[in-house]
Order: sequence, then structure tokens, then C-alpha cells
Amino acid sequence: MLTTHQQQLHSQVLQAIKNNQLSDAHQLLVKQLQQDATDHFCYYLLAEVNIAAGDSCKAIKLLEKALTITAHPWYSVHLAKLMLLAGNITAATRYYQEAVKFQGYGPLECDIIANIATRLGDYENALKWQKNAYKQAPEQQKISYNLAVAYKINGQLTQARSQLNTLLARHPNYLPAHYSQAELNSLTEAHAHIAKLKQLVNHSLAATEQQMLCHSLALNYEHIGDYKSAFTYFSKSKLAIKPHVNYQASKHHAFCQQLIALSKRCKLTPSNNEFSPIFVVGMPRSGTTLMEKIIHQSNEVTGLGELNDIAQLLQSSDNAKHVLNINTLKQAAEQFFNTNPLDAYQTRCTDIMTTERGCDKQPFNFYYIDFILAAFPAAKIICMLRNPLDSCIANYRQLYNPHSAFHHYSYDLLDIANFYQDYQALAEHFQRQYPNNVLIQEYEELVTTPILQTQSVFKFCDLHWQASCLDFYKHNSASATASKIQIRQPLNNKSIDYWQHYQHACNELLAKFGSRFNG
Repeated sequence: MLTTHQQQLHSQVLQAIKNNQLSDAHQLLVKQLQQDATDHFCYYLLAEVNIAAGDSCKAIKLLEKALTITAHPWYSVHLAKLMLLAGNITAATRYYQEAVKFQGYGPLECDIIANIATRLGDYENALKWQKNAYKQAPEQQKISYNLAVAYKINGQLTQARSQLNTLLARHPNYLPAHYSQAELNSLTEAHAHIAKLKQLVNHSLAATEQQMLCHSLALNYEHIGDYKSAFTYFSKSKLAIKPHVNYQASKHHAFCQQLIALSKRCKLTPSNNEFSPIFVVGMPRSGTTLMEKIIHQSNEVTGLGELNDIAQLLQSSDNAKHVLNINTLKQAAEQFFNTNPLDAYQTRCTDIMTTERGCDKQPFNFYYIDFILAAFPAAKIICMLRNPLDSCIANYRQLYNPHSAFHHYSYDLLDIANFYQDYQALAEHFQRQYPNNVLIQEYEELVTTPILQTQSVFKFCDLHWQASCLDFYKHNSASATASKIQIRQPLNNKSIDYWQHYQHACNELLAKFGSRFNG
């Protein structure tokens, strides 16, 4: 509970930040600290000023200083958030665990905790905290929307629909809710939704808003079977973002070739670690979630979801802005056994696991297979591979966060096609390099001969096969991936040759991947 003085100071600082008067806010708080160096709330507010100035590192130090003065749970909440953003998963988890011991938060903190829990894969508790936030502030559209998303992640689709309907009744122009509703629509609902969305087309929209609106229209046109209109709006969605991401397929290709050369030239000496996690990797929309859910049915395996730790831990070794940099990986390789950053990954997994083994399905871990197998020689890695045309269309149909550099390839069909070839080259290289640890699994074979394929996968992973592994859809387990709706259905081959709905737009893809896909 804030004192009257703290409330006034808080209001002053927030107003200064809003007006971009950061220097004024800084001077005000420094003056307060000169009068009382133990004023922990001033350190917290100084952290807010530094966040606004883009200096998260300084903000973390200020919040840690505030915590040394008093163990206020707010500070643990904000430290957990900042540590996540900085890629320090271990510290983020520690502060999160401290933060959730307290229950008297307002809606903003509850919403932040829910988002942290989601990022850490604690989906069930994320939903609880999101419900708490909504209970306190049902009128706030972002909190209301986050609750709908939490329902979807946890497989509670009826509740998600109801929440979205309530939200859109209050905020009819809120585009994230329209997008989530479009994902869930029936044929009848899609017709009505298209009419509503068309009314928003002429509004002045930012690029991300244009992306979301066009993608929502595209999904609804798919529902009614109008694939030409769907592709038109998917293309408009992609074109709204493409100029802002500056993706160059040639640079990604060069990086992948350099990575293969580095892998051949600089073989890392395996450790003696007996830790044996299972990794499911692959191009997004290639069946990674499906495979992880199947493996998770084994009573020997804990599903870990998509852990971002490995990329972040390797990235932090060089303070790089983005780990898809060959110099970053060269430095990580040189320093690997002096300061093995993946020790922290094992600690994190062990904290989550309720069995001896865990399964991590972060798809982009395929870049780091050398590091994974050096740290964990007993690990098993399944590389999912799907029909190239289906993969390309599936990625073009997916709305990704423009801030995710890993997905910047997805805004142009030919960029996606080139990315597919780069991924396939990496997967084939690593399978040759580590035949006992790396298996390429074709999606089409998995869904057409599931018993044979899952038996083979389980044997490869040193697991006992169980027929119940194909009953994954009966277990309403949480999923925050793009496949969170599809995995609620039995295994099927409906997605095979889905690209043919868009054959009119696939001439360049057909030329690239060969005549065997001529329809």
C-alpha cells in the first residue's frame, strides 16, 4: 500500500515519463534520495525512468538495490520481467517464485505475473493470475484479451470464445481480439465476421494493426472456402510488415553455410554429462508440437514446452543483440568448456521435470545442435521435416510477432522457401554428423503410418512405446504454440497437400521445388 507521498511522487514520475521529461523525473528522484538514501520506492521509480530511457541493465541494478532495503513483492515482479527480457531465465525464475508468494497485487502486477508465467511455461498458474487481473479490472481491454489468450493456451476454447465476445462488445475495434476470434470461427460466424472487419479496413492503421486486420480477414475467408481472397489478405498482412523487418535470405543462407563449416571444422569435445533431454526441432509449422505431445504421453518424459534458454544463454556469452551471428557462435565454441552456459539450462529443466527426462520443443534449437550434444551427449534430437510447399504455405498463413527476429523469413513466400532449404541442409548435416543422436522425421509419414513411426521414434529416444501415445488429444494439456487448436484433434492427414488450395499462387514455389508437386 502506497503512502500519500509515494502516490504523489508516483503520479509525478509517470506524468514526466509520459511527457518524455526523463531528466526532470531523474532529478526529482535523486533529490529525494539525497534526503533519504533508504527510500526504496525512489529506487523503484528510478528504475522505471531508466526503462523508459532504454537502459534495462541500470533498471535491474536499481530494483536490486530497492530489494536490499525492503523485500517488497512489486520489485520481484518487475525484476522477473526484466530478467526475462535480458535472457536470464534462471534469475527470472527465482524472482518469479518469490513474487508469487504474495497475493495482494493490483491488476497490473497480476497481468505482468501472468505473462511471466506464460513465458516460463507455467500455463496453469498463468491462467489463475490472469483471472485475478481481470476480476479487478474487467474494463481494461489488454487484460481482458490476455485472459482470452490464457483460456486458449489451456485448451478452454468455449471460455475463450465467451471472453472474446465480451471484449468485442465493449471494444469493437480491438484488433487482437478480432484475430483471436477469427481463429475460432465457424463457417456461419466467419461470414458475419468478414462484414464487421470490412468496416475497419478504411481506418488509419499502423503496420501491425494492418497486419492483424488483414490476417483476420484471411482466416475468415479460409473458413468459407474462398482461398483466392484469403491469399490476397494474407499477402496484404505480410506486406504491411515486410518493409520493417529487413530480412535478407542471402545472409541467412550464408550464416547456415558458415555454421555447417564451423561444425565440421571445430568439433566440440563431448562432456561426461549423463543428462539426456529430448529435443524436437524444425521449421515452424512442421509438426514439432504434434511430436512433442506424442512423446509427452510417455510416463518417462515431462513436456517442457518451448524453452528459449539455449539461444539466450549462448547469446549472453557475447552480449549479442541476436544469436544468428556466426561470430557469436564461434566465441561460444571457443569458451564452451571454460564457461559452459548450458549448465543453467540443465538446472532449469531439472526444476521443471517430474520425471527423469524432459522434452523441449523450441523449434529453432536446430541452430545449436553442436552445443546441445557437446553439453549433453546422451540427448536425442528429432528434426521434423514437412513437404516444402505445405511448409511454405503454412508459414505464410501464420501471423508471427514482428519483433521475433527468428520469424523474419516469413513475410515473403520465396524467403520462406529459401529458409526451408537452409533448414533442410542443416538438419541433413547434423544427422550425418551425429547419427546416434539426430533423427529426421517426416511429418507425412508420421500422420499416415503413426504406429510404425512412433514406435521408431520411441526406440530412437530410448523410450518404451505405448499405444496411448496417440491419444494426446484426449489430454487437455496447455500449449502456447501456433498449433494450440490443432492438437485438440486426433492425428489426421488433413494438412497434407493443403498447399493445393493456393496452387494459383505457387508458381515460383513449384519451379523451386520441382515437378513432383505439379498437382
